[in-house]
Parts: sequence; C-alpha cells; structure tokens
Amino acid sequence: MYFKYRILHSIAGRMRLSVPALAAVAEHSAIKEMFESIRGIVQVRIEPVIQSLIIHYNNQILTSKHVLRYVSLFFQGFVESKVQTPGSTKKTAADLLRSFISGALLLAAFLRKHGKRRPDAFDYLVVISTSYTVLSHGENKLSHPDVLTGIISMLSLGAENILQVAMVTWIVNLLEVFSDMRRSSLLLQI
Repeated sequence: MYFKYRILHSIAGRMRLSVPALAAVAEHSAIKEMFESIRGIVQVRIEPVIQSLIIHYNNQILTSKHVLRYVSLFFQGFVESKVQTPGSTKKTAADLLRSFISGALLLAAFLRKHGKRRPDAFDYLVVISTSYTVLSHGENKLSHPDVLTGIISMLSLGAENILQVAMVTWIVNLLEVFSDMRRSSLLLQI
C-alpha cells in the first residue's frame, strides 16, 4: 500500500501536512508522543477531522526533508499496518477457507498415494488448487514467501515430487494467513 500525504504549508521550523491516514487511526496521542520523542521535533498537533498533522521543529537540528522522511517512514511502517481496510476481515476469512480446502485436497492426494506412483489428474488438480490459493493471497505475488517457497521447492525437489512441493507451499501460505489474522486481531485492539 502506498502512503500519501500532501504539504499544505511549510516554513522553516513549521510544517502542516494533509495525511488521509489520520482519519483511520484512533491512537493519536501515541503518534504525537512518537514524533515528539525525535530529537529536533518540538511540538506536534494532530487534527484527525481535517486529517492534518502540524509539526514544529528546530530547523537548526532538522531540515524539512528530515521531517518528511520521518513522517513517510512512520506512516508507511506503522499506520498502514494498523489501518484495517473495509473487507479485510472477509478477505482473510476467504483466504483461510481457500487454504483449508487446499489442505484437505492435499491430504486426500497423500492418502491416495500408494508407493511410488506417477502424479495423476487428481494430483495436478490439487496442485492447481494450491497454486490458486497461494496466488490469490497477498499483494506482491512474486516476492511473497509462499510463492518463493513453491519456486524453490520445485527446483530442489523436482517435478516428480509435485505433491510435496504443494504441501510445503501450502504450509507457508497457511502460516501467512494465520499471521494476517493475528495482525487484524491486533488492529481491533488498537
């Protein structure tokens, strides 16, 4: 998610920013305290209704570029991870359901496997289902841990072990979904 802000006013020692993310955050005092703990920032005022952040800073210690860098880093790393977008709980539930269905299919495929047999149509269906589950979760698909795990597993285990590759990838995907659920439950506490 890309963090957006706009400089409304800036003079040496004082900056007013429009920060839309402020409307979705409840803990304004923590944000204020965090910024005021930075050496050189003298005072911070947050106006959530108009989504405004006013920062008074010592321009002998900090430049406006430094202040903007702190603002960008803070909101990119903290607020966006805390802001729960509408439907994110439903998306996480759908991800979990897809992951459980893929897990059940993987279990059925492993139970069907007798000795050393070649993959059949059901095995490929299971792999396709697992691939869909993995690729439908998350935002940056190619650098996602479960996708990377699938690629590395396929290269190291080989195509004849396609169910094992799918199992390893599915486990990483399930861990990611649980992590998302944990993160969203923490959001509800903030």
